Amino acid sequence: MTLNIRAMAPEDTPYGLALSQQVGWPHRLEDWQQSLALGRGLVAEEDGRIVGTTLYWLWGDRSATVGLVIVDPGCQGRGIGRELLRQTLDKLEGYNVRLHATAAGQPLYRQFGFVAVGSASQHQGIVDPSFTAPTPGSGTRLRQGGRQDSAALTALDCQASGLHRPQLIDLLLTQGWVLVLESDAGEPLGFAALRPFGRGHTIGPVVCSNEEDARALVGAFMAQRRGKFVRLDCDSALPFCDWLTRQELSEVDAPVMMVCGKPWQVKTGSPRTFGLMSQAMG
Repeated sequence: MTLNIRAMAPEDTPYGLALSQQVGWPHRLEDWQQSLALGRGLVAEEDGRIVGTTLYWLWGDRSATVGLVIVDPGCQGRGIGRELLRQTLDKLEGYNVRLHATAAGQPLYRQFGFVAVGSASQHQGIVDPSFTAPTPGSGTRLRQGGRQDSAALTALDCQASGLHRPQLIDLLLTQGWVLVLESDAGEPLGFAALRPFGRGHTIGPVVCSNEEDARALVGAFMAQRRGKFVRLDCDSALPFCDWLTRQELSEVDAPVMMVCGKPWQVKTGSPRTFGLMSQAMG
């Protein structure tokens, strides 16, 4: 059998969807299409059949994320994932690369120089119909975000994650729902986004300076989704995860966060990421 690695095209996304369904991931076709529109990908073809995928995103001059690394379960153990990852990393030479690894994928990533730096806690569930959103802290308020907020939210996101993602922020502002936390003087202090994903809706990214603000931002969206399914992925080390669990958004997975290159360090006093865009995109 002949293996061919080539660039992923938009018409390949239904095949990527089929692979993700085989491994039990919740992505919809729209999620695949959105992910590819924001980044680039590779597919592994064997005798004309797509048997593996990987996507990657360039966020600024030095940072990238990798995700949706999938190999057909019937073709695993033959080096397909290794070749996909090798060719992906060849395209990312000089970048600090981040990803979230399953237990099965960690040994392969370590061979390519990735090291574990923590874990992401995947929380999801049906929002309690009686849920009451926490109120914003003194001197702050929530409002709906708009295109005029793009530059400010991109800057906040970059301070928190080290990822320069104006195209992502623009997409969220035009195709999702964004809440901005601002001071009484009108200064943006944080934000959160809600968008359709998988089984329902996902909240993220969530960027702000403290847990009180994170609860206000996330809680506002949860209040909109009472009785409906929501998901949020966050750093397992944050006490915020305990709050999510108490709101009956249970932890269902905890993939390992891995980095090849220099890990991002949030500066003291800067906003931080309380919720990821996705495990793939960070």
